[in-house]
Amino acid sequence: MYTIAVSNQKGGVGKTTSVANLAAGFARRGLRVLALDADPQGSLTLSLGLDPMEVTTTVGDSMLHGTPLPVVATEVPGLDLCPSNRFLADIEPQLMARIGRERFLVRVLHAVRYRYNYVFLDTPPTLGLLTLNCLAAANALLVPVIPALLSAAGLRDLLATIEEVREGINPDLRLAGVFITFADPRTVAGREKEAELREDLGTLVMKATIGRRVAHEYSAQAGLPVVVQDPTSTAAREYLALAEEALERVRAK
Repeated sequence: MYTIAVSNQKGGVGKTTSVANLAAGFARRGLRVLALDADPQGSLTLSLGLDPMEVTTTVGDSMLHGTPLPVVATEVPGLDLCPSNRFLADIEPQLMARIGRERFLVRVLHAVRYRYNYVFLDTPPTLGLLTLNCLAAANALLVPVIPALLSAAGLRDLLATIEEVREGINPDLRLAGVFITFADPRTVAGREKEAELREDLGTLVMKATIGRRVAHEYSAQAGLPVVVQDPTSTAAREYLALAEEALERVRAK
């Protein structure tokens, strides 16, 4: 089992949409995939067709009490979901007093290691204990960014955080790639910002980019990733290309 965290400490970068579509893209290739919602907002849960208000148990219950990971099948063949709701936020203060508090998710995922080929972790947009547990459990990290909003200082902070996690918690964590969301090649500013990002990070920036597409809104309303809900759309083709590139990168570990 190979675990991929999708994370950015800044919200509004298309992180959850990316997790849903990357996980579905992997599943479309015949792989057994688990999408784990570690964000108390429950957006991934909603994106995969489950109302967070109807969720009774989350990964938080497994982390605190050692109970089996709550997993439900989605409408995407081969893709399971570990759902979330707002009560997941309550576990962070409870974990604070525990020894080894950054590694509870590692133990939880160890119990399902033979059930899945890949696990995708949707992390909160903050560097709290839930995010740290995800980074401790991950083999690889994918980072979605909007070039127009990513300053040089912000980028340095992000890379510094990854290095701190690698040094202090998980030496096996590697940054597998940075991918661009809400790309806008129609404008001069959009092209310039993307070019700057590619110049700064080189091959870390993935070739596939994700544009701002209305199809994502329709798929969210349908509770399905766009690669399943509208597979011939431009939005779907972009995410399928990103999933293919991501799979190549993690397999080249």
